[in-house]
Amino acid sequence: MSKGRILIVAYTFPPGEGGVGMASFEMAKGLRALGWDVHALTREQNLPDDPSRPACCPVTSMPDSLTEDSPRLKKYLDALLEELKPDFIIYHSWSDWCREELMEYAGAHRIPFILRSHGAATNFSAFFRLRYPPFFGMKKWIGSFLSIRKSVLRTGKDEPLNRLVFLEPCGTPFKGFDYYYASRLKLSNACCIPNTFPALKRGDSFFREKYGLTGISVFTCAASACATKQQLLFIRHVKRMDLQGIVFLFLVPQRNPYAEQMEKAIGDHPGFRILYDLPRPEVEAAISESDAVFLYSYQEQQPLCILEAMSCGIPWIAPDIGCISVLEGGIMLKRRTPRCLKKALTSMLDPDTRKSLGAAGLRQWQQRYAPHAVYARWEAVLHSAKKSENIQIH
Repeated sequence: MSKGRILIVAYTFPPGEGGVGMASFEMAKGLRALGWDVHALTREQNLPDDPSRPACCPVTSMPDSLTEDSPRLKKYLDALLEELKPDFIIYHSWSDWCREELMEYAGAHRIPFILRSHGAATNFSAFFRLRYPPFFGMKKWIGSFLSIRKSVLRTGKDEPLNRLVFLEPCGTPFKGFDYYYASRLKLSNACCIPNTFPALKRGDSFFREKYGLTGISVFTCAASACATKQQLLFIRHVKRMDLQGIVFLFLVPQRNPYAEQMEKAIGDHPGFRILYDLPRPEVEAAISESDAVFLYSYQEQQPLCILEAMSCGIPWIAPDIGCISVLEGGIMLKRRTPRCLKKALTSMLDPDTRKSLGAAGLRQWQQRYAPHAVYARWEAVLHSAKKSENIQIH
């Protein structure tokens, strides 16, 4: 018997199409396994068929053209939600995609609306389509930023049934901004629940042999090729170093212009490899057979590739961004400089260091990020929202 119907809303949904898409997919799969009736609403992405991508729940893909026509969008959502009759709506997205319309429907029909806020990234450009803030009009720019975030935080004030769920309590304006602001406002309907997914397991080794990586140290970066991930900067910094016996492996979902720049920057250097569009089992094998996982991004909230590494006892290297500062099992770069990076990479070559860091990361993942721990907290939020609804009705 179903515990209730949940509509999970995500701007991207299939796994392997971005961190938020993978996180929302795992949420749908995990809650469904616990007996909840889950339906997903996402944008139409025209993705190629991937036999390695399992189905986890019914999915409705909405054309982007609808979001440009508010009356049509409301009519579409009204019809969809009347058919689905969700008991809860979990909005799991970076953007404001359909958020106001869904909140309006939830309020009118007394449906608990749970917004999964990813906060503000270290760089504000996540919420502006600007590469850098303007030098003139800075006050207006910051005011605009605050206005956007306040509209998200209003979720926890306008309707008693609503809930706010944050990734981590990183309480500074630049890391976990929504949590920081919600705590200042003393919002009562807010809590922190991290992302999760099943642990990556070390199975029979095959990846290194298949791709000619046996007998050397392999440091892996599993991320899309883009400016925010800063792979180009990483390549340039490493090429200045005299590091022997390491291959830096980039697992990139799709070849794009940025990836082409990476290829050009690498040239014939033997210390780098790029593998494109690997099936999910091979991505997992690459991470679990690596000596370490690295990330050089300047804009993350809770990097899933780092959590994946922790789940199978692989150490990591990453800059002090997003929620990295609360994670164990790796080396956090206070500064993204060649000197700082070289020190971290050299330290990670020591087997004892890797072993102790990997064990610490696995231990923290089991205690805080494993599915059983995370979904127990999600169910507590759902039951709390349902209890509030019943009290109001009576």
